[in-house]
Amino acid sequence: MKEAGKVNRRVSEMIEHDFLIGSCLYTPSSYSKTPSSKKHPLLINFHGGGFTIGHAYDNARWATAVTSQTSAVFASVEYRLAPEYPFPIGIEDCVSAVLWLWKHADEYNLDISKTAFSGFSAGGNFAYAVSIRLNQDLERLKKENKLNGLEDGKLVNLVVFYGGTDYTESRAGKNASNPNLIPVIPPVLFKLFGESYLYLNPDKTSPLLNPGLAPDQLLRDSFPELLIMINCAGDQLLAESEIFRKRLKGLGKQVDGYVVEGVGHGWDKSPSFKRGNVKRDEAYTLAVKGLEGVWTSV
Repeated sequence: MKEAGKVNRRVSEMIEHDFLIGSCLYTPSSYSKTPSSKKHPLLINFHGGGFTIGHAYDNARWATAVTSQTSAVFASVEYRLAPEYPFPIGIEDCVSAVLWLWKHADEYNLDISKTAFSGFSAGGNFAYAVSIRLNQDLERLKKENKLNGLEDGKLVNLVVFYGGTDYTESRAGKNASNPNLIPVIPPVLFKLFGESYLYLNPDKTSPLLNPGLAPDQLLRDSFPELLIMINCAGDQLLAESEIFRKRLKGLGKQVDGYVVEGVGHGWDKSPSFKRGNVKRDEAYTLAVKGLEGVWTSV
């Protein structure tokens, strides 16, 4: 990894590992690589963009909120995009990034027993899917006696902002599920996203595509005990996300967070300039407090 300059007054470093070039680390002011210093919790983030657009730097505001209020290192993954790399390649990229960071934990002074994931929109879907795929890979490596230190890694929290959970429902059906829908993304873009990500016609019942349809035991095994879900009252994904929240609670998971009223999908990404964005700041603050709470308790 090499230093790539200052980003939001925090050091950004590039993960130079095959396709992961472009991924970056944001570090808090207290960050130190010195092995004798206290290790830093790790938050791994997956950006949004309908699986076809976007960049690891897209969530810089969220990264700044986390690194300015906690001692955590924030890693944002530059996964490969559809249509060149359709489902499930982006998910596999993100799992590879997690395992890479865990393997290099000592080099970056990371406490991987305090790992959390976050994601926005498509990245929120990835936060769920990567958790499932990571659990499957770790089980396989354990059986093959190839963990080689990865057993220290533990997922302790998921923070999901308006992530999709059910690809079996049509876009028209999703729109109809919310009488308070605030249209944000043009239908032509939704069509482009879907056709690009799914053009190989994958099994739409796959839990990696539809975590909301995953078997109960898989969710129990793959997800941490604590999750934070921030949804939008005017979003077409609201109904499926809230159904998933209720289901996870029924499985014994603690699911914090809330529905932000009066906003549509991706409301926190709009330029605010000097006006600021109170609702965004409130949501980010709640999520950061949730992360800090679990990091200090484990």
